[in-house]
Amino acid sequence: MPGYGKNYVATQTTNYVTGDAAFAVNRQGEIVSWNSAAEKTFGYPASTALGRRCWTMLSGKDIYGNRYCCERCPLREMALQHESVHSLQLALKSASGKREKFNINCLSVFSSPGEELLLHICNPPEEPSEYTENNHSASNNHSATSTSANSHRGALTNREQETLALLADGKTTREIASLMCISYPTVRNHIQKTLYKLHVHNRLEAVVVGQRLNIV
Repeated sequence: MPGYGKNYVATQTTNYVTGDAAFAVNRQGEIVSWNSAAEKTFGYPASTALGRRCWTMLSGKDIYGNRYCCERCPLREMALQHESVHSLQLALKSASGKREKFNINCLSVFSSPGEELLLHICNPPEEPSEYTENNHSASNNHSATSTSANSHRGALTNREQETLALLADGKTTREIASLMCISYPTVRNHIQKTLYKLHVHNRLEAVVVGQRLNIV
């Protein structure tokens, strides 16, 4: 692909310039762009990365160890449905086999049907990462969960917590609007903000995380 030796992220229609590690995948999950910062960060030259399925290289997992990079990637599925993909944190594997944590910002790029791309921009977290693939002992999990619960409980507003509780009860958006005496768009707004704050991608994941953190 022309220009991948520079920090250019090329799509079929537009060029993006970024100094951060960035790559784009098509609807099949094949890597179609891989900039020089990604080469340096992950240790794969563009000649190796281009054309490969992203999950076979990066094997991304969330902070709980759940696998995200897979054939049915939830981020790619959302992009194909033209849904907004919020930023999230994943641990990605480099060519050395070491797994490091990154903040991932996603940009869906639409040209013509069947040619959608999902651009990933990868930044290291602000605080030093202590993530390793085998460092999640039961005691560490309990301590981290307690801290995260307090953090997320403070982050969610009362209305967002109430919305999450109703989602956990299996209520639909319209049922929640009726029960809370608010409009349908307001409920959707509460749900989107809750997903963002909990770093999840759908309602089921929000409920699972909420239950794990004792928010609901």
